[in-house]
Amino acid sequence: MAKARRSFEGSTRSSASAPQVWDVWTDPPRWPGGIIESASIDREFGVGARITVKGKGGPATASTVTQVESPRLWTGTSSFPGLSMRFEHQIDSVPDGTILTERVIMAGPLAGLAAMFIGPRLATAFVSSTARIAEIAERH
Repeated sequence: MAKARRSFEGSTRSSASAPQVWDVWTDPPRWPGGIIESASIDREFGVGARITVKGKGGPATASTVTQVESPRLWTGTSSFPGLSMRFEHQIDSVPDGTILTERVIMAGPLAGLAAMFIGPRLATAFVSSTARIAEIAERH
């Protein structure tokens, strides 16, 4: 039997530079709007910081920043019984701007089930959330 897909992503192209996008994507209090109802961080952005985000129609989810490679990638991890989710926030420079990609990689005994139930919705939400970050970055 084939293994269920456990990685989902969404992307947006932006005219903003990588440093402009990085400035917004590492400052959660600036995110609310569009699909993002609220976002907060418990301290200065960096490894170990805890970010809580609530999207429209979903529960608030907390993740801990586990990797920072300024200005191109940061990763956060959320853990639940039987499931861990690694959220990657990637910025790729392209001619005339950047491509923002948000990706989740699910692992653990419940990853297949979680992927089936929430994976496609997360991919759709990531298109909206990266568009929101791009919109803010382009204004500044």
